[in-house]
Amino acid sequence: MNPVNVGLVGLGGMGRTHFECYAKSMKARIVALCDIDEQKLTGDWANIGLNLGDTGATSIDFKEIQRTTDYNDLLANAEIDVIDICTPTYIHAKIGVDALHAGKHVLCEKPMGFDQGQCWAMEKAFQESGKQLMVAHCLRYWPQYVKAHEIIRNEEYGRPLYARFHRAGGTPSWSTRDWMRKPEKSGGAPLDPHIHDVDAALWWFGKPQHVHASGICIDSLPTVVDSTWRYNDGPVVSLYGAWDHNGGPFRYAFKVIMERATLSCDSLMDNAKLKLFIGPDVMEVETPEGSAYEAEIEDFLDCIQTGRRLTRVTPDDGRLAVELVREEMRQMGAHALH
Repeated sequence: MNPVNVGLVGLGGMGRTHFECYAKSMKARIVALCDIDEQKLTGDWANIGLNLGDTGATSIDFKEIQRTTDYNDLLANAEIDVIDICTPTYIHAKIGVDALHAGKHVLCEKPMGFDQGQCWAMEKAFQESGKQLMVAHCLRYWPQYVKAHEIIRNEEYGRPLYARFHRAGGTPSWSTRDWMRKPEKSGGAPLDPHIHDVDAALWWFGKPQHVHASGICIDSLPTVVDSTWRYNDGPVVSLYGAWDHNGGPFRYAFKVIMERATLSCDSLMDNAKLKLFIGPDVMEVETPEGSAYEAEIEDFLDCIQTGRRLTRVTPDDGRLAVELVREEMRQMGAHALH
């Protein structure tokens, strides 16, 4: 099959990650790049950061690739099949809607939008376009989370009784023009790191009947959210997401207590290996190989090439994750963001 031609908008940490995934793929060809920072368009990526670390090259040769500071130039390029959106959160939906209306498939970094209204607008454009739309909730491809989902669904160890999610690190200071620390652009910790675990909980357990959340804002920026979800016939789910202005290491972790065993994973312990605790016994659980980012992009590209509809993460899933986070933010007193 012919490679899918990609136009990538936004060259921050996730844009760089997506670029490297496409560069490795036999299914894609990057034909255009867009960023408001002209320095990044020269190939100088030395100052691009990400909370999971930075091990890539610091200089990229873009001489064969169209480069622009206006994403509309990509929408006007008939050669481009896909618009990949890795911009600040508040403009995800605007670019996504415009791209779908222009007849492009869309891969949009999470969250789908800044609020439910933006998500509905993108979903409506998707339904009218006949194109593919993927919200890049990467935990649905993350090896430890994929295997945990399989174990929970199989109920080999009984029903899940309790689950706890943790995702926290220092408040990010590396974003272009410091957009991540501006509540009106990022939504703070709830809409940035925390929404990963919100989506994972929705994937594993479905939509809760009851949500109770608290948290704090510092200088109007939501930095800590602590939420408990309850189901009429399901587990109690605890979710903690935070940016700490005092710093500290980035950590993600989860624990699922089932009737006859407990699953556990912690990024700061044993290289995030998935463990299964059964009484006095501890077993390491084998997980799929490979990068979650590469896996999600390969799935999306395969859908475009074959015409298969994406099912692992749908636009409905992306919208529901934003809906749940917005409810948590309303309860913690951060609902005044616009």
